[in-house]
Amino acid sequence: MDLMSRQKGKSKYLKSTWYILVNEFCERFTYYGLKTVLVMYLTRILKFNGDESTIIYHSFIFLSYFVPLPCAILADSYWGKFKTITCLSSIYVVGCIVLTGASIANKFGLDVQRVLAFLGLFSISVGTGGVKPCNFAFGGDQFQLPQQEKHLQHFATKFTLAVYTGSLISTFLMPELRHSIHCFGRDTCFPLAFGVPTIMMLIAIAIFVAGKNTYVRKKPENNVLTRTFGCIFYALRAKFTSSVPCKTHWLDNAKGKYTESEISDTRSVLSVICVFTAYPVFWSLFEQPGSRWTLQALLMNGRVDFLNWTIKPDQIQMLVPLFGVIVLVLFDAVLYPMFAAIGLRKPLQKLTLCGALAVIAFVFAALLQFKIAGNTTEIPSGEGRLYIYNGFDCPVFVQSKSLQLQNQIGPLEMFNVSHAVVSQNSSEDVMVVGITLRFGPKCNFVLDNYEFHTTITIIEGKEISYHLARLNANTIALNRIGIHDSLVKEKFGNPNLRVLVDHTFDYDDNITLTCADHNSFTSYPLSVFRGMHFNAIKVGKYNVFYNGKMVPTPTMDIIPATFYTLTLQRNGDKMDVRLFTKDQGNYIHILWQLPQYLCMSIADVTFMATVIKFAFTEAPISMTSLLAAINLLTGALGNLLVIIISTLAFKNQAHEFLLYSGLMLADTFLLGYFSVVYRSKNIDETDAMTSNEHKMEETNVSD
Repeated sequence: MDLMSRQKGKSKYLKSTWYILVNEFCERFTYYGLKTVLVMYLTRILKFNGDESTIIYHSFIFLSYFVPLPCAILADSYWGKFKTITCLSSIYVVGCIVLTGASIANKFGLDVQRVLAFLGLFSISVGTGGVKPCNFAFGGDQFQLPQQEKHLQHFATKFTLAVYTGSLISTFLMPELRHSIHCFGRDTCFPLAFGVPTIMMLIAIAIFVAGKNTYVRKKPENNVLTRTFGCIFYALRAKFTSSVPCKTHWLDNAKGKYTESEISDTRSVLSVICVFTAYPVFWSLFEQPGSRWTLQALLMNGRVDFLNWTIKPDQIQMLVPLFGVIVLVLFDAVLYPMFAAIGLRKPLQKLTLCGALAVIAFVFAALLQFKIAGNTTEIPSGEGRLYIYNGFDCPVFVQSKSLQLQNQIGPLEMFNVSHAVVSQNSSEDVMVVGITLRFGPKCNFVLDNYEFHTTITIIEGKEISYHLARLNANTIALNRIGIHDSLVKEKFGNPNLRVLVDHTFDYDDNITLTCADHNSFTSYPLSVFRGMHFNAIKVGKYNVFYNGKMVPTPTMDIIPATFYTLTLQRNGDKMDVRLFTKDQGNYIHILWQLPQYLCMSIADVTFMATVIKFAFTEAPISMTSLLAAINLLTGALGNLLVIIISTLAFKNQAHEFLLYSGLMLADTFLLGYFSVVYRSKNIDETDAMTSNEHKMEETNVSD
């Protein structure tokens, strides 16, 4: 269809763009729906840990942002945008089907499920990567520039609104389907959470193809990339080999072999790519609500009692599109005039503001992580700490002249003491001292006035735990638990639990620690705690079950970033259970993530709406998809940065958040620099408009 014939009626181009907008809505519904529950699927079903899940998640997104580059070359130089979108969408659907199948294949081994899931994720990343650079560029092709610059701007807003509306619905709905419905023998239903987006992607293809006869389809220019790269290399060679190099721009060395238009277009592309170097750091922060922030939300209380509803850890991500939709609605009426009023008229000035908001968001995330982590044990210099757990249901008296200690440990209780370490070994600060344990009259398993003499070890700067129990029916021992206790909390703030038992228990006994909380079910057999070492467990309310029956003890409320010691002791037909807490963290409400989501959402929407228009309007008309793809490639580099940082040995997630804040602060200064030195090839009349002129233009567009 000829471009000018299409411009005879406004309704015709509006119809073609609506097909594109609805397609984008359905495709984004699919992408964000899958992405929202992906970390939960990786950790809960495929059994990856937090760092592994983060690396896999961002590798998937990295590929989704890397694939657009070759696909854009395919679209601009060979197939055209329509054929590229159609073919790659088909690969997209196949990937969705495979991923859904992997979530159903729970009768296969874990390795098989993982392989199927990776194949599905690979196909999805290729498919969505092929669609990404073409959708907006194809929509932009429906307009005649510069005559319809206003229409393009409003299309950009509607396009971004379609992205956020689709993602809003799916980020709310998919976690609900995953959590609230049980299927295929599990207490979750990931097949449904993956299946619904698959259906939406099929609808996206059908709608896009239905508008086939309404689109303006520009023919690909086969030699545009060859000529562009040729211009660059020819100019560089001439610059270094010519005896009289050009004194203006170095690309002018290509004059004679390349036209003025080709040199100008190449100069424009390189100038825009230079600006793109500031994008990756922002994108590295942009994607983390789906990974690190979701892992943070796993440690928070999502219960909303007055609604009798629980906000799921992955569901809180809906705040990004929710705030995004609100911000987009206010864009034309409030934000653009407000930006103009404070002097933010250029696109790069707006991006600088986005960087500052992202810095604030991750400072909030770090402060929240510190709050969740709570207190950490600090042992004064020159001292060591000793814990003794009484595994008997009778009092025991502890006495030590060396420690100047004389205390009673109650039945099934714990006693701790700190003491200065007087080194008995020149190579390390270790002290071995004698200790006497006397058993009270209620300890009927020993003779009256029985005394047990043994030694204990105290190490400077360490905590050492001992468990007083029976090795067998006739032998009492004060058992040292491991080398020393850990003083470092788990990186992501998960609680840690160990179980102490005596000889009457076997770790293969049918004893489980079970949590049944609002449709979710988690169970840990006693065998998990073999060796009496600390193990990370999920936050929740737990009960002890023996042979399928609940032991009549109070429910144990396990909260984040806390060390727990559980002691089990048989007393005839009765089982005594006692839980001890150390270095308690905080279980705070998930809505405390609101400030970081609000700042990041405003930054996201403004950044996305600005960069897609900036990339399109600054690109030569023949290379719009290519420049859009290079723009998306910066997203791939941002996710690669997350992967690299995830491999670093951060012991506290809050410190990692602060690192991202620092990187983004430096990047914000870089964006500010570009906003000063970059010279646009277009004069953005919208930014210079007064409020009344802006309203008048809106009226004309809506006619």
